[in-house]
Amino acid sequence: MTETQVSIIINRKSDLELIKSCYIKSKIRFPVYICEYEENYTTNFTSDYEEWELDTEILKCLSEYEFTENLEKGRKEIRLQISRYQSELCTDGWGRPIENPLNETKYLIKKSKNKLARFNPRITVLFEGKEQIYFINFVNGINKNTKEKGFLLLNEFRTKNENNESEILKDRLYKTPLEAFHSAQYIMEDTVNRDFEEYLKNKKKEIKKQQRIPRKKIRDFINCCNKNDLDGILNNLDDNIIFEKNIRWETKSEFNGIEEFKDYIKSKDQDLCGMEFKIRSSWNINLPASITIGIKYFPDSNKKDNMTLKFRQYMFEFKEEKIIRITEEK
Repeated sequence: MTETQVSIIINRKSDLELIKSCYIKSKIRFPVYICEYEENYTTNFTSDYEEWELDTEILKCLSEYEFTENLEKGRKEIRLQISRYQSELCTDGWGRPIENPLNETKYLIKKSKNKLARFNPRITVLFEGKEQIYFINFVNGINKNTKEKGFLLLNEFRTKNENNESEILKDRLYKTPLEAFHSAQYIMEDTVNRDFEEYLKNKKKEIKKQQRIPRKKIRDFINCCNKNDLDGILNNLDDNIIFEKNIRWETKSEFNGIEEFKDYIKSKDQDLCGMEFKIRSSWNINLPASITIGIKYFPDSNKKDNMTLKFRQYMFEFKEEKIIRITEEK
């Protein structure tokens, strides 16, 4: 069952009788507790719905005042404040948890002579480094029971709905456009969160697509090295390839250009081909800059006395889908 706890702090003690009359006119069907303090009164009760009629009756009695959820800068008397609270455990008539349980406080202040604060209904939301644009749309509305006029939110946040053809949210009637604007920022969170999940899925797909070709070229390079396939090794290399061999981060040798690298592959000192390299599962991918892989191998699988597993690390750098640099770390 939905229970709403309603409380009013009456800051002018002389207003107590006025507020009592508002309770009576609103036909509150529940016990109302009134407590007196040194400087104010508090009243509270629990109802089976929100009792918005109470706000209407208060404004009828204090027509020079208005309710606001956001206090303006500067000092302004708060004649009274009214709060509504619904527990997250509340359920509707079907036993389902209610959406957006109330937890609000409004302040009764003197009507401002200034114009209502203007706002831009266009909301920018950052999805990491990408800006996503949303809009808050609302229309004029009226409470058919009380004839109270206000504003209703539209269930459309992704586009600017100029024709007001979208579904109207039946959450509540808002007193001012600004009040509707502030509330909509919370309501639109479900839409934004769904869009963000979709953004992450698409980003993951795009990353896989971006990585597919470089990953394949690295696998082809390692496979061709294992097979002593010189043409296959050179196929994915840029003509200006740099091959650098490091031991404990100190450069021991470097080969510049495709011809020097080819001479190294053909030399008796090469230890890149025929090694039966196996790529380890973890890849450190930092595209478009580089991809670093770990490999494992046995130095000479034909010698029974030399079966100690060894490890190396290779960093591949790319330029226009060609490998431009390979750095070997032992």
